[in-house]
Amino acid sequence: MDPDHLLPPDGLSAKGRLGRRTLKRVLYSQLQFRNAFMIATGREQPLMKFTVEAEPPSVYFNFRVKDSHATAAAFGLPHRFELAPMAPVVGDEPAPLLTLNVYRVSGIARGIRAEWSTYISDRNGIPRYMVVAAQSATTSMDPIDIITKAGRVEHEHTGSTIRTVVDTGRGLFEGSIEVLGDAAEPRQATGEWVRANDFIYWKNGVCDRTFYDAGLTSSPLEVVAPDRVEISHDTEWTEFVEPDPQVVVFPDAIDFVIMPWLNIDMAPGS
Repeated sequence: MDPDHLLPPDGLSAKGRLGRRTLKRVLYSQLQFRNAFMIATGREQPLMKFTVEAEPPSVYFNFRVKDSHATAAAFGLPHRFELAPMAPVVGDEPAPLLTLNVYRVSGIARGIRAEWSTYISDRNGIPRYMVVAAQSATTSMDPIDIITKAGRVEHEHTGSTIRTVVDTGRGLFEGSIEVLGDAAEPRQATGEWVRANDFIYWKNGVCDRTFYDAGLTSSPLEVVAPDRVEISHDTEWTEFVEPDPQVVVFPDAIDFVIMPWLNIDMAPGS
């Protein structure tokens, strides 16, 4: 179905539209076959659409990591990685963090997802995301488990309340937050937090390359006041973090294009 805001090509005759419509279908279908061949032979990288939807809003629970666990080794990461302090919101002080991001996605994956991530430094000292665990309400795929079985991940927005439940298999995270919506003081993500999304690593070192739109770079955020947050956290990550997270809500959708598993062809140590 055509979007409502589009206008038809009134400057073309019926014959002109027919010719261009046929050319479009033949030409671009052939280009898609070419792209499939190039990807299958390793000559091009796949580009996959990944949209974080606006409803329910994407929520980030940013936990400060305790000093006793603020090392890559504590998270079981490969030896070449080091944790990087992060300041998600303008005005924050950088600190080692563990972030739980819960959201609804469409595109390369679908449904409600939860990702536990920390932040690591790349070769140039730039902070990047490091996904240490991922779960989905539907069967999905990632470079750790390959096929990830569906689990209990709930994320619902009713009225002003966002309710989240994540069963990690080793404990339960439950959160309830009251958002102010348009009445909230608008906050901005730091450039460092946004750029961390450029390359997203997984616990085995596999890396996704991502490209994103203004939904991530310039969307006003809501930082939920502590007195509007209720959390019960009894998972394998509880001992890693301080109990009261910063809670950040993205009210707008975020469109990504992802090159999945970008570095899988690289030899170890290269």
